[in-house]
Amino acid sequence: MVPDRDEPLEILVVDDRQDNLDDMQELLEAIEQPVHCVDSGAKALEYLAQAQVALVLLDVQMPRMDGFEVARRMRAEAHTRLTPIIFISGLAQTDEVLGQGYGAGAMDFIAKPVQPAMLLHKVRALLEHERHRRDLLRATRQLERERAFNASILDNTAEGILVVGDDGNIRFANPAITRMLGCQAGELTGSALLEWVDVGAAQPWQASSFYQHWQRREHLRLHDANLRTRDGRPVPVALSCSPLPDDEHGMVLLALDMSLVRDLHQQLESLAITDALTGLLNRRGFLQELQASISRHQRTGQQAALLYLDLDGFKRINDTLGHERGDQVLRQVSSQLKGCLRPYDRLARIGGDEFTVILDSLGSPAEAASVAQKLVQQISGQAEEGDLSGLGVSIGIACLPTDGSTVEDLLRAADTAMYEAKRGGRRQYRFYQAAS
Repeated sequence: MVPDRDEPLEILVVDDRQDNLDDMQELLEAIEQPVHCVDSGAKALEYLAQAQVALVLLDVQMPRMDGFEVARRMRAEAHTRLTPIIFISGLAQTDEVLGQGYGAGAMDFIAKPVQPAMLLHKVRALLEHERHRRDLLRATRQLERERAFNASILDNTAEGILVVGDDGNIRFANPAITRMLGCQAGELTGSALLEWVDVGAAQPWQASSFYQHWQRREHLRLHDANLRTRDGRPVPVALSCSPLPDDEHGMVLLALDMSLVRDLHQQLESLAITDALTGLLNRRGFLQELQASISRHQRTGQQAALLYLDLDGFKRINDTLGHERGDQVLRQVSSQLKGCLRPYDRLARIGGDEFTVILDSLGSPAEAASVAQKLVQQISGQAEEGDLSGLGVSIGIACLPTDGSTVEDLLRAADTAMYEAKRGGRRQYRFYQAAS
């Protein structure tokens, strides 16, 4: 543990003679830092094990454990390995003595009798050095904590993060983006960003919107973009790209996975055009499909037909057997109608007992007549017995483009033809005949 910046710097004095300890304590009062004195090497090591000492003034010649041995043991322990030591000794400072002392880990050597001014100067200098070392250690540990915190954010954030150089190559990828793209960070690092972003036709990096916005020092936001996984699967995302400071020569790109949002949006869109009772297209969905069929005809000249169906005898079932039974009949009829159509024909329920069918890719009106006859027979044939007796269907047929080229015209023509079928006896179909 590193003491706080304002904590005092404690000095430990080690000498086997009490008079030397008393003199040293009196002399060090000028430093205005706490001083602790012990009279043996063993006591010194015991105190150092549980205290934060900034400087040790250590006598060399002591019984049982001399100062050199104390210093060696201090240097062997992690918490005292860097604690400054000044040897204070009456030994002659020969090369052998100095070598032994510095080899044991001393920062300095002072001969007895001590010169107060020199000792105080060296103590102040080493304490200041120790304060700077502790400040540096404290700052380093704070930096490590902040770096670990930042790394934790990058590792645990749900958004994908890429750092991209001004050359278009990826420098960094966080775990979220690797999961999103189904790859390892090593596969992304060093690769080109445009390899992973769906930008349509291939283009050079300098022509991309990413590079152009970075060059203008502008933010880029794409709310409806796609990334590509390693196996080519598209991932819908919202992208945000921001330039880094000039000396970083790059940009940071954030990718928010929008798969769930788009799936939900598609589900909501599907619900908006789906009939809740039968699962068929509702009136809104039918109108969209009819407009699409008209647009295809305008592009390709492809013929199409609209069939307008109204159930015969359904009101009696609904009134006598109840709405629950009526709903069952509507679901049953929907299934029967669907079974008579091609997979790409569009069947819709647009009202209570009204249905429509859009037939594309027709060779002639006779094909529409054949489908209509099949539908009439299917519904009538399933309703000859039981509580469905009398159920049938009348169908009006309008052809595109002869009977109209707009949604309104085709609907009006098919509806008119359907009423002609009912007036003609029900359970049959009629083509629209324009008034002469």
